[in-house]
Amino acid sequence: MKTHIQSLASLLSWALLVFGIIHETADASSSHNDKALQGVAQRPDLIRGPEETPPSLTDEESEERTPEDEENTWINRLLAAPEYAWAGVAYPFKTFAIAYEQHDLMNRALDLFLNDERTGGLYPRFAIGGTLSSGIGLTAFDNNLFQSGKEARVSYLIATRENQVGELFYRDPSLFGSEWALQTSGFWLDFDEGHFFSGGGRSREEDQTNFALNQLAWDVTLGRRVIGDLSAAITGRLLIADAKPSDRLPATPTSVTGNNSSMTALAIEPSIRYDSRDNPFRPTTGWFLESAFTYTDQVDRNQFRYLGYRVEIQRYIPVFHGDRVLLLRAYLAKQDGVGGGSIPFYELNLLDLNNGLRGFDRGRWQDQGALLFNIEWRFPIWQDVEGSLFLDEGQVFHNYQDIGVKRFRYSTGGGLRFVSNRKFGFRIQVAASEDGVLTLIRGNLEFTRQRAATLGF
Repeated sequence: MKTHIQSLASLLSWALLVFGIIHETADASSSHNDKALQGVAQRPDLIRGPEETPPSLTDEESEERTPEDEENTWINRLLAAPEYAWAGVAYPFKTFAIAYEQHDLMNRALDLFLNDERTGGLYPRFAIGGTLSSGIGLTAFDNNLFQSGKEARVSYLIATRENQVGELFYRDPSLFGSEWALQTSGFWLDFDEGHFFSGGGRSREEDQTNFALNQLAWDVTLGRRVIGDLSAAITGRLLIADAKPSDRLPATPTSVTGNNSSMTALAIEPSIRYDSRDNPFRPTTGWFLESAFTYTDQVDRNQFRYLGYRVEIQRYIPVFHGDRVLLLRAYLAKQDGVGGGSIPFYELNLLDLNNGLRGFDRGRWQDQGALLFNIEWRFPIWQDVEGSLFLDEGQVFHNYQDIGVKRFRYSTGGGLRFVSNRKFGFRIQVAASEDGVLTLIRGNLEFTRQRAATLGF
């Protein structure tokens, strides 16, 4: 095959060479004839015989010798083929870019759903690849409630088979005018096709089982700035859950810890955070570090009692003129049972499309420990639109001794982030892994640790 290609290339090269020589010869001959005719015109005594008027070209002959015909040869068509192909591929994108700039499409779309100040509104909600797999709903929000800087949000999403999810959120950045901030959120989930893969980091795609879960979680967080960019907070949580095997086969076995049982538990979570980013929605420089410790205890029985801790580091590095950003992220989380208590399977640490490993389906990797690294390159496309390319590497583990280089799973991809300096619209991402290709459509930021976000809502 390589020999045929080389022969064809050689033949094409010789053809081009001969074609060039012919043209050069023709040009030289034409130039010589022109000079001869010019000399004859200057010396009419050299003309012998009666003058002859050259016959005029007919319209048909003139049309046959137009420059367009000389360029419309098969070899010119062949050489221009890549240019024509590229122009055809780029045309719709070029047209859209021009229309976007001329009509400011992003702001025109926001005019439909947001108020003039862009601090509140009502907009449709879509989810693809979340806990409900796919769904549609509404979100109403106000980021300047009572004209005092308070934030409130209500979201609801429904999917097939009456699967549904809802969220309430409220934040007061200055409680009673003090330096304390109050944040509270409620999350309700009712669905019948959660995915659980037995085997932890060694699970296969065919190990997928399905479970049904009805869950209510309510968080109350009180925090304040300690000094500079350093802040501390404490969170109290009420968790009510009821899990059982799904009617959609294969069902998660009842032998799995926490399946076919209910739980009412209380949790407490102190945390500390350092945040020097220039903007939380569209950062271009700075650090984000957070560490948290969680203790959860079942109040209606003694089956579930466990603690967990997590550490997250993000570094934003501006490149070129500062409008291109390299994001480096590391994340570690670990859970352990306490006093003979166990951990329900739906509360284990997750790595999937909603939790940093974006090329894997929901619930794909789940165990007591999780280790994750992310590299992301963000670059401007339009005023409120960023492009992104990313690489995710992570693994779940039961004990630290299980961590191994060969056990890392990877995903890579890219997408668009519709985001401004004051608020976040949504993101569309496509990620590939050893399991296949997934598409994500989300209305939240990447790497958000709120329960709704970690479940893909």
